[in-house]
Amino acid sequence: MKHPVWLAELHRQWFAARGKKLGSRTKAYTRYWDDLLFTAGVRSAEDIATAGREAEKLEREGIVLLKRHSYRRYLIERIELPLGSEPWLRALFESPHPELLRQTSLRAVHFFLSRTHPKYPEVWSAWLLSIAKDFSEGRNARPLLWRHPDLVSELLRNVEEITSRTWQSDTLIREGSVALGFESKELEKAQRPLEACLTAMFGSPMTLGMFGFQGPGGKVELAGELTLHFEDGSQATVEGLHGVFHLTSDLDRAVKVTTPAKRVLTVENSKTTLRRIASLNEDRETLIAACAFPSRGLIRLFKLLPAELPVFHFGDTDPAGFHILSRLRRATGREVTPFLMKRRLRNHPLDLSDYDRSILPRLLGDPMLADVRPHLEEIATTGDKGDFEQESLGRPELPCWPFYRRQEHDCLPPLACDCMIPDE
Repeated sequence: MKHPVWLAELHRQWFAARGKKLGSRTKAYTRYWDDLLFTAGVRSAEDIATAGREAEKLEREGIVLLKRHSYRRYLIERIELPLGSEPWLRALFESPHPELLRQTSLRAVHFFLSRTHPKYPEVWSAWLLSIAKDFSEGRNARPLLWRHPDLVSELLRNVEEITSRTWQSDTLIREGSVALGFESKELEKAQRPLEACLTAMFGSPMTLGMFGFQGPGGKVELAGELTLHFEDGSQATVEGLHGVFHLTSDLDRAVKVTTPAKRVLTVENSKTTLRRIASLNEDRETLIAACAFPSRGLIRLFKLLPAELPVFHFGDTDPAGFHILSRLRRATGREVTPFLMKRRLRNHPLDLSDYDRSILPRLLGDPMLADVRPHLEEIATTGDKGDFEQESLGRPELPCWPFYRRQEHDCLPPLACDCMIPDE
């Protein structure tokens, strides 16, 4: 049965204002009649008159109240939906009751709570318990919204599947989507909410790349000079850009990459630290690349760059930062020297997150991290992340390598940069 358009608009506005919210109300829901008709697209005199008759019929049935002009009684000024009529309006348009949605979402959370996670049981349970607490108190646990129980179930199932398996580091995201039982593009479409769920679960910024998934194409964020060489003998040189640029499909087509740079520096934080360093680099002797995790594009770049080019990695000094260092070394097969990654302390200790505690044992036994194991052992012993973020070092001060005056001499080769000569 088709309902009057003005009544459908009244339901839409009522549902947005209070119909999807928990709790009871003490006042009737009221709208200005002319505004309601205008928003509903009721404009002609004939349609306005028809709407008035429909509203009067509902008033006679005791469903709505019409507030009229004080002496021009034929003019309707406001329409009022009494509290007792709200269930009628909800049933008429078959809109779900918020309490039912909340309870359905809670049941989904408790279902997954009843399952033991094979790899991260404590982290998984703690996250689900926090979600259940939020839902029980009528709050959302973003990105999970209790008003969307189907989506809650889907995201929890996907997070469980992704974190329960060991994925190969070169798993294409579309291959992973098929392996999870979806169409090939579904995982890409859900990437942002899934990564938000993973971040909430582990208490630290997480990406699908950290679990081995690679995007559909090669893409890398860079600063510096390089030349792409193609199979047909042509080439493309990127130079003179003072800042950050991206390489995508051209990188996939290239057969070789050359650069006048004397070193490569990968930087974990591309939002601030990478841009600060890229704005300097005056001698262009450093090729700077973003590496929040070794992406397919970055791995491709290292495959094409000269093997003798030394590589440094500048990352955070928490367990997640060292995890990235390990994956970078493993994915590229290169010797990667840590840059400014000695453990630093804060005035007040910073507790490890659940994610930190879950990966620390694996990092301590990782042969790829033998050179930084003392830092990891200290983190494990104290339970303190320390002053781990790159931004805590402040802005880089030097116009060229190594960019920071407080660089770690024991982690760097002898420097031959004029900007490092002490002031007389």
